[in-house]
Amino acid sequence: MEQRGNQNIQADEKSGLLAKERQIEAPVEPLRKRQYVVRGLVAVLVAFAWLSVVGIENLLSRQPKGSELDKVEGNRKHVDYEDIIPSETLEWHTCYEDFKCARLTVAMDYHRPLNASKDNPKVHIALILIPGTHEKPESYSPSPLLINPGGPGGSGVQTARGLGGYLQAILGEGQDIIGFDPRGIGATTPRTDCFSFPGGPSGEDDYVQGQFHRMLWQTSGREIGLVNSSEVALHKIDARSRGLGKLCGEKDYLNGNDSIFKYVSTPNVARDMVSIVDAWDEWNAALSGPSAPLAEETDETNDFEEVSGLDTKGKLVYWGFSYGTLLGATFAAMFPDHVGRVVLDGVVDADYYVSPIWAESIRDADAIAELFYTYCHEAGNKCDLYKKDDTPADIKTRFEGVLARIRKEPIVLVNDLTKLPQVIYESDIRSLLFSTLYSPTLFSPITATIFDRLDSGDYDALKRLLGGFTPEPDLPSFCNPPPSPQYLTDEANFAIMCSDKRYPLNGTLSELNTTFEKMANTSSFADVWMTLMIGCDGWPVESKDPPMRWDDHPAHNPKPIKTSFPLLFISNTRDPVTPLYAGVKMAQKFVDAGLIEQKSEGHCSLSAVSSCTAKKIVAYFREGKVPPHPVKSDKGLFDGKWDKCEAESWPWHPYDPEMSIADKGEEGKAEVKMMKALEGMQREFAKQVKPWKSTGALSTERLVELSLQQLDK
Repeated sequence: MEQRGNQNIQADEKSGLLAKERQIEAPVEPLRKRQYVVRGLVAVLVAFAWLSVVGIENLLSRQPKGSELDKVEGNRKHVDYEDIIPSETLEWHTCYEDFKCARLTVAMDYHRPLNASKDNPKVHIALILIPGTHEKPESYSPSPLLINPGGPGGSGVQTARGLGGYLQAILGEGQDIIGFDPRGIGATTPRTDCFSFPGGPSGEDDYVQGQFHRMLWQTSGREIGLVNSSEVALHKIDARSRGLGKLCGEKDYLNGNDSIFKYVSTPNVARDMVSIVDAWDEWNAALSGPSAPLAEETDETNDFEEVSGLDTKGKLVYWGFSYGTLLGATFAAMFPDHVGRVVLDGVVDADYYVSPIWAESIRDADAIAELFYTYCHEAGNKCDLYKKDDTPADIKTRFEGVLARIRKEPIVLVNDLTKLPQVIYESDIRSLLFSTLYSPTLFSPITATIFDRLDSGDYDALKRLLGGFTPEPDLPSFCNPPPSPQYLTDEANFAIMCSDKRYPLNGTLSELNTTFEKMANTSSFADVWMTLMIGCDGWPVESKDPPMRWDDHPAHNPKPIKTSFPLLFISNTRDPVTPLYAGVKMAQKFVDAGLIEQKSEGHCSLSAVSSCTAKKIVAYFREGKVPPHPVKSDKGLFDGKWDKCEAESWPWHPYDPEMSIADKGEEGKAEVKMMKALEGMQREFAKQVKPWKSTGALSTERLVELSLQQLDK
């Protein structure tokens, strides 16, 4: 783990670090090569046993391709952020061919600022800039669009790489976009890594060994299943949660008061976003300073041009998804005068998120699952699970019958590629099913195909489908140097979520069982969700001096918060983990905040495509048009007053561009371009947004791959 804590170390970094290049193709030292082979063989054995939440094959495929960071050495196969010298000002380096990368140094503890002492602990935030198209070279937007994919624990850098071009096609080609890995996550250092010892800066060997231990730990718990898989499952899962917490506590203890684990709470990340905005303004001002040539006036305006009442300079322009909505709401509560444009999509209920167990979030999950049978029935022969003269009830009966059979007799397969046995339990299938609720439009067809093969007993076809869910490592890949730590998994998810708990979870087995029973009355997916949520039980690390008072938190502020510009909340009618109820509730915590209900199913608006939603988002960002503030009805959510948008895609019914062109002519062609960009975002978003951690053997990444293959046929 990297902690470059003073200027001398930064000076050492400047003495040639950029000239380093890992020799990917042929390590020259025999000893190093033998080390890589040993590591590789260990990793291969681990991967073949399903030892990682993110399989090794998938981990390697996630490595970015192409870089011009070091033009002397030629293009890199990936960008290693540790090769970028961190700085307290923005210093961009060309990376991934067309983008710019930087590491911004900020205070780990904002009560110990950097200018107070060079020895105060630091965080180096990894950023990526997707530059827009501008009239003049070295010309940039007054305010970049910051994005956060959620999690907690999602990489904003990788999300920006995937979504950036699509976002610019929707919001305007001139909009600069910044993705950043929040503190503790991905390429930002120090990392919240509980398995790499000793404390302090970790070397490459520490990371590799730590990843191996993490994978061993993860696979050792797989046979337990979900909290209700056996009479002792809840007890074992809780014990494992406490065990992981104890390990993280020991790592935290080694680093003392400078441990990153004490400073990863959401309010700290909100302060980091202020630092990013300020650093951008300083960097952008230097580009257009007195010595810079004056830009010529043109008829074309920038996407966030400074006009009366719409100036976003020095303020946050942001689109946050899922947990990113909690981050955005926290920012708006802490820094209401710094809100430029803030879109919160797939809204987390802050009241429940900070409670011991975030139980109420799955209130709509079963409604989405029930619609699967209706959509399959409407699709007819396009749905593989449909049989002639079926009713939706018939499809449901067949579906549930498959689960019942697997419950009694798990599926046993031999992988044709690896020649290893595979055992698939009901808990694996249920965990995968929960993942499909995040994007029913994409995942419903492949779900129907899998269940049809299960129902018919066509195990040859099933092996071709499910066999791909097992990592298939390529031995030569492991004989090369290991991937950069920025691509390895970590414990950021729990470190952040548990740090945000205002009411820490420390329940007895009886209390946990009671909580699960109550949750089960809300949703049949309580077994999956409780298995995820129990991870904070007994978390030993207390967030150090949170910078925000209790009554300032958006979940508990008694009066609506007035921001410098109103926020925009977006919720689907049915969302498996961030229900519409939360969107209405959170919007009412902020003065004049707008709300859009997208009439679709799935997690966040990108789970479907809607020209109505997209146009309202564009109008908000570019014209400052805010939808009406929501007004609840005494009759419930579905009679409330707020903007509602139909979706143009749903399961087995992809968006049809011909309809837009036929109905709207030239305007329709522009709409098609926007909708195609939305579809691209939908696919990229599905690859990155998944349940907070995998609880089964079946890979969400493989599910996305199969879904896209089927849709593209």
